[in-house]
Amino acid sequence: RLVAGHPVIAAEVVYAARHEYCQTACDFVARRTRLAFLDVAAAEAALPAVTKLLAKELGWGRWRAARELVDARRFLDTFKV
Repeated sequence: RLVAGHPVIAAEVVYAARHEYCQTACDFVARRTRLAFLDVAAAEAALPAVTKLLAKELGWGRWRAARELVDARRFLDTFKV
C-alpha cells in the first residue's frame, strides 16, 4: 500500500502511467484514485512514492521529479482549510 488505511497500491501508479496516460502526481492522487479528495494527509504521505514511481515509468529526471513533488504539494494545500 502507498499509505496505511487506504487501498491504493504502487501497481496502480504504474498501471495509470502505462495504460491511462497519467502524466503527473496531481493527476494520480486527484483523478485516478481520488485520494486527494478523500484524505489530504494520506495523499501527501503517498506523494513521494507516487512521484518516484511515475518518474521511473515516464523517464523523468531529478529536476522533473522534484518539480512534480512541489507542484503536487501546492495542489494539496488548496484542499486545506
